[in-house]
Amino acid sequence: MMPAFGNCIQCDDPSERKDAPVLSIGLPVRNGQDSIERCIHSILSQDFADYEIIVSDNASSDATRDILKRLAQDDSRLKLHFNDADIGILENMNRVLLLARGQFFRWISHDDWMEPGCITACIGALRARSDAVGVTTGFTIHTSEGSKRRENYQGEFPTSRDAACRFERMLWFFHAGDGKYDPVYGTYRRDILLHTRRHGPCERSDWLLCAELALLAPIIHLAAPLANRTRSYKPILDPKAIRRRLNPIHGERLRSTPLGLYRDLSSLVAETDPPAPQLRRFRSALRRFLIKEVIRTGRSSLSTAKHQIVHKAQSAFSAF
Repeated sequence: MMPAFGNCIQCDDPSERKDAPVLSIGLPVRNGQDSIERCIHSILSQDFADYEIIVSDNASSDATRDILKRLAQDDSRLKLHFNDADIGILENMNRVLLLARGQFFRWISHDDWMEPGCITACIGALRARSDAVGVTTGFTIHTSEGSKRRENYQGEFPTSRDAACRFERMLWFFHAGDGKYDPVYGTYRRDILLHTRRHGPCERSDWLLCAELALLAPIIHLAAPLANRTRSYKPILDPKAIRRRLNPIHGERLRSTPLGLYRDLSSLVAETDPPAPQLRRFRSALRRFLIKEVIRTGRSSLSTAKHQIVHKAQSAFSAF
């Protein structure tokens, strides 16, 4: 059964020590030499000081480790961990969570950064709402080509005290574009995160985790753009390569299908054992999700096939 929010068993871990920080920031990285210093400096310059930065370097082959060691010499809040081999993105994200000690936790990517006051605003919002599992913020997207954009979405977020409403909103965001909502990089109560399925063996594990959190309790949203996210919009020529980044050994086992995601999401709902009227609302949201995901997957497959054909044609012409 999914644990009821507010009744989770406290884990017997290092966070029980009196010196545990309020916030743990998990920073998984592999080959981030060009951006990780900016990311860390954006954290160290915050006006909130009671945190630790848990860095898990995933067998980087560039200068990332040297940069991390230099930065750690100047600030003891930077906790470094080095993987001898590439364990994949998903397992590395889980690792920083398991190493964390803070009351609250958030992930950050090595090529992202925070705006001043981000941590203070998020911790303040969570302390003011004991019924909330986490808090998200507005964000600005930066591309590798140097452009940036921000969507000022004015609609409803998964903030309701009604679980079916939160779940429906979370599923809606999965197909609403990448600029409206970024829940996986919110700030959450760490003990609750530890009792979720975390990042499981699925290429859409972020969706499943966020849906699970939405089922548990309200997720506060702060509209201010307090975070910066980096995106690359290059055509996907090899989906298998992306899955290998998630898990180098068993990447193909992570491949998701619309029906598989529908079943996984249905399983999360079933664990909450909702009453019949609410269950009907959950099922309605799941059906809408399935239809949208079938359409999205079909379009994505066609786009990938088109780019592969163009790439092969260009390679053939360049050979002459």
